[in-house]
Amino acid sequence: MSKPKRSSAQRYHDRVAGAYDDSYDDAYWQWHDALTWDHLRAFLPTDLSAEVIDLGCGTGKWGLKLLKSGFRVTFADISAKMVDAARAGAAEMGLEPRAAFLHADVCDLSALASERFTLATAFGEPLGCASSPPAAMREARRILKPGGVLVATLDNRWACIEFYMQRGNLDELDRFLDDGRTHWLTKRSEEQFPIVTYGPAELERLLRQTGFELVDLIGKTVLPMRHYRALLEDREARARLMRIEKKLWRDRAAIGRAAHLQFAARRL
Repeated sequence: MSKPKRSSAQRYHDRVAGAYDDSYDDAYWQWHDALTWDHLRAFLPTDLSAEVIDLGCGTGKWGLKLLKSGFRVTFADISAKMVDAARAGAAEMGLEPRAAFLHADVCDLSALASERFTLATAFGEPLGCASSPPAAMREARRILKPGGVLVATLDNRWACIEFYMQRGNLDELDRFLDDGRTHWLTKRSEEQFPIVTYGPAELERLLRQTGFELVDLIGKTVLPMRHYRALLEDREARARLMRIEKKLWRDRAAIGRAAHLQFAARRL
């Protein structure tokens, strides 16, 4: 396998690895993560001997949860420092013997054998942030067993419209709506890695082109709770808002409000 180039995405994630979890630790993110897990649970292998891979693992939030659930998990990320953080988390839990760690670009997983994994996760949009999302999807397909499932998130194109309207640049808006391409909004120009966004129709097209079948699609989150965090401090309100969210998250019209698309796709 060729050594991953130190891309803008890697530079950014290497820099923030030490403080990354602190940025996602409040009532909103706890509620958000509970929704993520509730959706993912339906696609977990029934056989605990099945191998799972967490693509774009970051500090290991989801891979560690899968490891704790009893699966053998491979943690893969373009950032070596993120992989190190995930390894430290597995060691702290005493579960490192059931874990493997790989520093790799999601577009080049050649260190991994084909048809090895039963489940792949890719949360935090590593596929959309890849240099070529179709190439990343094909690599994910290659390492999955036939019938294996990919559960992942992508940025929702239609949720980005307001950002471009606020900028007041109609040429930018027109171009973005045509190709869905934008970049991570970090202040450091050398860390502004490209992002490709998708609407539901574009996602289904991407899946067909790369050898997957869409199994399930939700918006995450339809309710704009990022702006109403205080409501989530109350336990009863938090539970009620979760019930309301789940009434909406598969409605294709409502999905247009969501920041992200979370999907499950089966390898054909």
